[in-house]
Amino acid sequence: MERVDLSAHGFYATPNIGFDWTIGKGTPFNYFTYGAAFAEVEIDTLTGDFYTRTADIVMDLGFSINPAIDIGQVCPLQRKCFAAT
Repeated sequence: MERVDLSAHGFYATPNIGFDWTIGKGTPFNYFTYGAAFAEVEIDTLTGDFYTRTADIVMDLGFSINPAIDIGQVCPLQRKCFAAT
């Protein structure tokens, strides 16, 4: 039986960055956050039906300037993920 990778990986190359370590000047980054999404699902191997038991999205935004904006960024992402299934 062939095994299937059930994980997904993605990378983003931030444009317009550069930092000169010798003089200590430049733009080391624009803006970034860290996040992860986890879902626990039950799959019926006979019918292919599935049930999402839990889904969590965790974001590290550092010091939030406006929490309402942060929530507004994460909540549509969760809805989009559920709509895709």
